[in-house]
Amino acid sequence: MRLEVQLIPGPPKIDLDIVVVIDVLRFTTSAAYALSNGARSILPCGTVDAARTAVRQAKTGRAMLAGERNAVRPDGFDLGNSPLEFTPAAVQDRDIIWTTTNGTRAIQLVLASATAPRDAILLSYVNLTAVAALLEPRLREDAVVAVACSGREGGFALEDAACAGALVRRLHASLGDALTVNDGARASACIDEAYGEDFARLFRDAQHGRFLRDHGFGADLQACGALDALQVVPRWRDGRFVAG
Repeated sequence: MRLEVQLIPGPPKIDLDIVVVIDVLRFTTSAAYALSNGARSILPCGTVDAARTAVRQAKTGRAMLAGERNAVRPDGFDLGNSPLEFTPAAVQDRDIIWTTTNGTRAIQLVLASATAPRDAILLSYVNLTAVAALLEPRLREDAVVAVACSGREGGFALEDAACAGALVRRLHASLGDALTVNDGARASACIDEAYGEDFARLFRDAQHGRFLRDHGFGADLQACGALDALQVVPRWRDGRFVAG
């Protein structure tokens, strides 16, 4: 059983069974809320133009656009990237075509790579226990799992690394030393140990957390730190993420 954490966004460097993508602030958090509140599917797109093209080509009238660039909702989009926007009234039975500055781009890098995994899931603090419960039996069956942090503008993001470390800690508690991890996993576990469940301090220290607060999204930080608020696990099926 092998678990690796990739702290900087990029294609996986090993052959994988499962990839876990993290963008705590805010895509993977908001995606979990969307699917938990009744959205039918999520299609991640790397660019705003690609998202607009996808919604024009949608075969049903249930498609909608969501996303951001530099935290701002692009012109003509139905929703931004705040977890507070993805209410049942807004997303019930909708297919969401979504593009963000970091999270959806990280997914594109992973899924378009030569070593693309057979399974992909989305993780944030709001569904941490649900994701750990899904991964534990797969690891016992000798699956190779990589955790891909979306980061910020191609670089390191403190909050994503801390969330990865929380997952590493939970899985190690269940699986013990039989779980093989890389240096990225060990480093992320150290970050998690430093912050624990003090998400207010984590987001205050994180560059992107400060950016969001300074730009009027302080309420989003509370939603992003709602540990285990949801049981949904977004999973990649037939070219989209659905509730798994």
